[in-house]
Amino acid sequence: MNKVLGLDLGRKTLGIAISDVLGIAHPYKLIRFKKDDYQSLIEPIIEIIKENNIKEVVLGLPLHLNGQQSEMSKTCLEFKRLLLNQIANISVEMIDERLTSVSAHKILTNLNMNSKKQKDYVDMVAASNILETYLRKKENNHA
Repeated sequence: MNKVLGLDLGRKTLGIAISDVLGIAHPYKLIRFKKDDYQSLIEPIIEIIKENNIKEVVLGLPLHLNGQQSEMSKTCLEFKRLLLNQIANISVEMIDERLTSVSAHKILTNLNMNSKKQKDYVDMVAASNILETYLRKKENNHA
């Protein structure tokens, strides 16, 4: 199985997860950037894609609980276009990311991680949840 990159985009942070060859998602990295400077993320993402031979990217789509798009949804869709325009030979899939950050906080709290330290990991774990959702969906569609 090819590795897949999972992204949880925020206004100032990007949580990144990568799947392994067995199709298991793992938190990978957190990138902090200047607020709304999404262009600055392209180069680091290209490096990760090259280093890990990634052909597929999964980007979280933050929807309201009622399923409607949020302002951040529009930002994420624009970021998808930015990725597709600047990175050759990849596909970018959008995955509903409702409650992934809540789930990530619960996981980290269950690991007895204090809230200060959680701040550094929550976006990576959320990215991992987004990626895991995509991988299970993909697996079920091929079953």
